[in-house]
Amino acid sequence: MSSRKELAGVRIDICSLREALHKIEHYIQEDGLHAVEAVSMKTVVTAGEEEEVRQCLEDIDLVIPSDKEILMELGVTSHKWLEEAREHRFASEALRNIARDRHSIYLLTDTRAQMDELCSFLDHTYGDVARICGDAVWEECEEDTEQIVNEINAVAPHLLLVMLPTPAAGDFFWHSTGKMLNVRLWFGVGTENTFAEKKKKRQVFARD
Repeated sequence: MSSRKELAGVRIDICSLREALHKIEHYIQEDGLHAVEAVSMKTVVTAGEEEEVRQCLEDIDLVIPSDKEILMELGVTSHKWLEEAREHRFASEALRNIARDRHSIYLLTDTRAQMDELCSFLDHTYGDVARICGDAVWEECEEDTEQIVNEINAVAPHLLLVMLPTPAAGDFFWHSTGKMLNVRLWFGVGTENTFAEKKKKRQVFARD
């Protein structure tokens, strides 16, 4: 059963992987914009110190811990849940379901290296099943939010997958573009949720 707890004044949603994925499926089918953030301990510490970041997380629909340390601090002892957090299972399983259902995905990363790494992971893991409809690199756009918003809205993706540092992500989403984005789901995974370690290709979809 899901619950909400606080760590350093930051609201965290505690729920099973299955419940979290069900919420993602619900959000992406609804009209309007929903927001989900997978947070690291670094993000929690930053939010605990900066009111603006903490308020951004408070307004997010679903805040999921991506570090097992967060769960341990909150008294969660389930070995399964701790392992899922350690392996960043929420982010990878959510992407798996989105790719399987053929929802369109737009990628936004902080650096070109992160974009290359993310694209390599998506291609290696999901192949042509993942419908990538566009991408933007924050540092290459010189933080031109209008340009990024126009490019995103031109393709109107189901999912905006965001890998930005916490303050930049909060500013970009809530203070600059949130109400202008024509997407179903903002999915923030931060910059600590790296997919680099997932090197082994695995068959994630049944073949006919």
